[in-house]
Amino acid sequence: MDGARFRRLPRLLRSRGFAIGLWAIGCSGLGSGCDSVGSLVQQAPPSSATRGLTASQGAAASKWQQTTGPGVVQSAYQEAAPPPTRVASELPKVVASEPKQVPINLDTVLRLAEEQNAQIGIAREKVNESLAENDLAARGWLPKVYAGVGYFRHEGGIQNPDGTFVHSSFGSLYPGLDIQSELDLRAATYDRVNAERKVLEQKGELSKVTTETLVEATETYFDLLTARRAEAVLRDLDRYHTDLLKRATDLQKEVGDVLVEGVRGEMAGRKQALAKLHQQGDAASAKLVYLLGLAPQTQLVPMDDVPAPIEVVDATPEPATLVDHALTSGPGVRELQSLLGTLQSGMAQLEGPQRFVPKFCLSANEGAFGAGPGSRMEWDNRLDIGLAARWNLTEFLSAREQRRVAASRMQQAQLSYQDLRGKLALSVEEARTAILSGQEQIKTGQEQIQHTGRSLDLSEKRLQENVAGASTTEVLQSLRGLEAAHVNYLQAIAAHNKAQIRLMLLLGPAACGK
Repeated sequence: MDGARFRRLPRLLRSRGFAIGLWAIGCSGLGSGCDSVGSLVQQAPPSSATRGLTASQGAAASKWQQTTGPGVVQSAYQEAAPPPTRVASELPKVVASEPKQVPINLDTVLRLAEEQNAQIGIAREKVNESLAENDLAARGWLPKVYAGVGYFRHEGGIQNPDGTFVHSSFGSLYPGLDIQSELDLRAATYDRVNAERKVLEQKGELSKVTTETLVEATETYFDLLTARRAEAVLRDLDRYHTDLLKRATDLQKEVGDVLVEGVRGEMAGRKQALAKLHQQGDAASAKLVYLLGLAPQTQLVPMDDVPAPIEVVDATPEPATLVDHALTSGPGVRELQSLLGTLQSGMAQLEGPQRFVPKFCLSANEGAFGAGPGSRMEWDNRLDIGLAARWNLTEFLSAREQRRVAASRMQQAQLSYQDLRGKLALSVEEARTAILSGQEQIKTGQEQIQHTGRSLDLSEKRLQENVAGASTTEVLQSLRGLEAAHVNYLQAIAAHNKAQIRLMLLLGPAACGK
């Protein structure tokens, strides 16, 4: 997959007519447990277990201490927490380095993931390894040439051709070249087919790893962009809670603490949601740093401040048209088609007349040859040439098993191709449906934000004008509705954009020509 083709991606649309953000659903109920959590923390020393608690909470804490016994909680805290000075003395001093900020956008994510991801690099090197092995298999007919010196010495008895025994003493020395070559057409065909099979399999694996990594990297980028934007929007909405807290404090003498505590609970839940969003953004940034092959501790800063729907693939054609396109040029399709062709061609050659061709063996030795009785030697040039043709009869006995192995590999390749076609069809239909549904959800999400924002403005106006029935609770409900609208809108944009990238990768390089 060519990384340069992603440069033709259209620039992300900018949405300026409204603010968008993310608010964790159900955060309004988080504030109710804050007091109880604070009470448990206060119960550590027995002497201060009921300090700062209400009457009912203090009674419950005292009863709990009587049940567990005095000093139990305090000793548990002391055992669980080691002395700070001891820990500090054991820890080495580390100088914190300032994290490097790197601006990032969708085009950069796609190119860096394809060029620098470690998993893609490993798959690419496996392809290079298989190509090198294929080149070695193509040169398997080259003879083996050796150069060296051979020495032979004999002392003692030896037998003449007529059977008589004679005592002999002689030696020989043979420096020269030794050429040995074997030409087995059946084995050469098998090695070539096997090497090409490995090349195609590794190319298919590279295509699969590349597609999966690009999808994961882009989805992580969208998660990072959503989390950062949601955190910013939530901070912008803090002013509503600040105003509500001020109004509730002014009415505290008239209606009691119920309004103040309710608003404070909402604010505590909002702070928790902000912390969670910040952590999610940091986690997405760290994962994206790994996927892009950047240096650790790199801090990614999205250049697209406002998430907006992207359109890189036209999803309006019929599903059959998109599926046919994916089955023609999708990831891994051409590699598996070539693999099936290679296996069929190799089996046809091995089952043809070539299986009766013998193995040809050539041996040639030439060099100076010195020999003589005792330690004396006479020298002359020596040339020995041998040529033989051999049939391996054992292979004919195991031919049936060899055909079974080849047929099994062919069947595996066919099943893999069938499974790939099914997965591509399923993924294309799923991505197309997600895109079309996402477009509708984005449209309705915009309308929901507009209506809930208008509802919040009207509720605030009613509260300011002291209209009968107006209350801070009404404003809080309107604010929750606006936050839910932001949730729906951002989720719709993220799902739509992820489906767009998936469909683009499934359709192959030609899909980027838009």
